[in-house]
Amino acid sequence: MKKIVVSLVFCCLCAAEVVENDGKDTLQSTEKRVLELQSIIRGAPQVAFSATLRESGSGNTGPFTTATPLAYKKVFSNAGSCYNPSTGIFTAMVKGMYFFRFSMFNNLSPTANSVVCLKKNGELLTSVWDTAGPDINDMGSNAVVVALEVGDQVYVQLQANRLVYDDGMGYNTFSGFLLFTT
Repeated sequence: MKKIVVSLVFCCLCAAEVVENDGKDTLQSTEKRVLELQSIIRGAPQVAFSATLRESGSGNTGPFTTATPLAYKKVFSNAGSCYNPSTGIFTAMVKGMYFFRFSMFNNLSPTANSVVCLKKNGELLTSVWDTAGPDINDMGSNAVVVALEVGDQVYVQLQANRLVYDDGMGYNTFSGFLLFTT
């Protein structure tokens, strides 16, 4: 009988040790996963920018005889330095999925239509346009989520013989950010 009791106690202790080890293993694997995720988050590239067309003053941009990228000069943020305010071009430094948004404003322009397009490496992604009408102020915006490779370029292009208006109030904007790497 004594042997049976000792055997039962031994079995219970072994079972308790297994449960305890399983708990430790689970805790250790969870802690390890948290550290891995923290490492990923810390190491994740930070890419985001936002800019508006004019730093100050007012007036039209355009018309130009050929389609021209708009250079958004007043930069609110440029994490990762992927946006170039001199050219208006965003160049991807990281492969991933990105979000871009742009807006266009036209104010009593003598040009019948204002047309701006979001381009990726020269290819049309989306656009916004304004047709002359009885109203005097028109504004529009558009946005996309797009996959980019390292070196891909995204920009807003003003179509030939068109113009946009800004008075430093930030009506014409271009913004983008990395959603996640791929």
